[in-house]
Amino acid sequence: MVDVNVQPFEIEIRTRYGDLVRADVYLPRSHAGALPVLFGASPYQKALRRLPPHWVFPFIEYGPIQLYLDEGYAYVAMDVPGTGRSEGIWDFVSRREGEAIHDMIEHVAAQDWSSGAVGMIGMSYYCWSQWNAARTRPPSLKCLGAYDGATDMYRDWMYHGGMPTQEFLSAWLFGSILTQHQNEGHDIRGGGRGEAVYDILSHPLDDDWQRERSPFWELDQIEIPVLSIGVWGKSSLHLRGNFTGFERVSGPRQLVVTAPDSFAGAQTQYADPEFHRRELLPWYDHHLKDVDNGIMDRPSVRFFVQGEQKVREATAWPPDDVQVAAFFLSGEKSGVVTSLNDGSLAEQAPSSDDDATSWSYPDPEWMAGVTTFDEKGVPDHIARVTTFTSWPFERDREFTGNGVLVLHASSDQTDMDVIVKLSLLSGEGEAIKPVKVSQGWLRASHRAEDAALTTEMRPFHSHSTIEPITPGQVYELRVELIPMSFLVRKGERIRLEISNTDSMITDAPMTHFYGQKVGTDTYHHDAPRPSCLRLHERPRSQPGETQ
Repeated sequence: MVDVNVQPFEIEIRTRYGDLVRADVYLPRSHAGALPVLFGASPYQKALRRLPPHWVFPFIEYGPIQLYLDEGYAYVAMDVPGTGRSEGIWDFVSRREGEAIHDMIEHVAAQDWSSGAVGMIGMSYYCWSQWNAARTRPPSLKCLGAYDGATDMYRDWMYHGGMPTQEFLSAWLFGSILTQHQNEGHDIRGGGRGEAVYDILSHPLDDDWQRERSPFWELDQIEIPVLSIGVWGKSSLHLRGNFTGFERVSGPRQLVVTAPDSFAGAQTQYADPEFHRRELLPWYDHHLKDVDNGIMDRPSVRFFVQGEQKVREATAWPPDDVQVAAFFLSGEKSGVVTSLNDGSLAEQAPSSDDDATSWSYPDPEWMAGVTTFDEKGVPDHIARVTTFTSWPFERDREFTGNGVLVLHASSDQTDMDVIVKLSLLSGEGEAIKPVKVSQGWLRASHRAEDAALTTEMRPFHSHSTIEPITPGQVYELRVELIPMSFLVRKGERIRLEISNTDSMITDAPMTHFYGQKVGTDTYHHDAPRPSCLRLHERPRSQPGETQ
């Protein structure tokens, strides 16, 4: 049920490129004078505001409009060019689209019902629009409330580690865009919307087309205050962008990372008025109404620690007090997991001169991606992947920050895909419950790194050329892991999973095109080639100690 008790009115302008674009304006039922404005822009058709926020309508990502009307704001929802009621060609997340949003922001700021102070709002694509418009520096844009939104369209979702996403592209483009336009009576080919899939698939490298629709490269142009809010459950789509957005903008900034562990949970949280009252409303009140509420005295970084279920604070990301912990892959059996190899993670470097794990694909038992099913139909997501599980931890340890898997690997093919998941294992025996805490992806032919942006704990792959591998030759692959924060309690374990494809159950909707992969890959973990999981670790006081 729609939560807004007023009817909007429509406004329109011609952008600097001549496109006629339109937006809906919501004003409080009774108001006097000019109001600060919250502004959202997307291709999801403002006409669909009648639908409630629910996972079956994943494109309903406005936030609680009525809350902001009650608090004395105007709310504006814009159809970006080529979508909904706006004319032109849909050139998604391009700089041209950002400039169209810029033009509408400035038009809105000049209206008699507007105070001239505009902040941007919304999650997912609406957040993409925030980064995108802000890089064009609209004079009237005073702050961002950037919830759950990527900044680097190539790395954050189109091509994970060089591998094209499959299910999300289909569900997003055909479900949230094309079919919804058709349902509203629009020509499904109108506005160039049907070309998006061809454009994406025609640009498998991080070329000029990709760079033009990745605000990441111009984030330093954003000098206005930015509140970047990420969600742990969106690590496969937007989360990386909330971290890079926080790190690269030039103005006042805060980072918050919240608890929901799923796509639906992120949407539910964003629709919750109490979440907005706690996190976003004070931000807008301070920057758009000049309310002295102490919001800028909040810690620069706040994050939910998975496994501990508490919020911690820091002055930077990664936190200043982190050190690097290393876990070496080993062929020794862990004895707690049924998988292709049941390998282990050890904190001592390997001493053997010959230790490796080989596996062949496609596995004959895969049923839903890597997931298999037993005779009762119960799914098993790790039986047919390679795993490396730690021994029970001897004390509580918190891993917060970045991570990288340094994998020495070879193949009998000229390329290989590496899909990595890191899980916290709590409980014992059949009661062990895995909680995914990070993940990463890399195609071996995309292994080249950008030296200017790479750090020891975060490789930044250039994705500018294809470099096939030589069958049988061992390569060092550095797989970036999405930022994480989790507590491993005494007696618990961590588990690393490695495969070349996804589970259609646990990894949906961010699964990858399998392609034509047939072969055998080998992961080397001996003294000459010590494959290693490296994680940022924060010091913690143990029972009976003080910190």
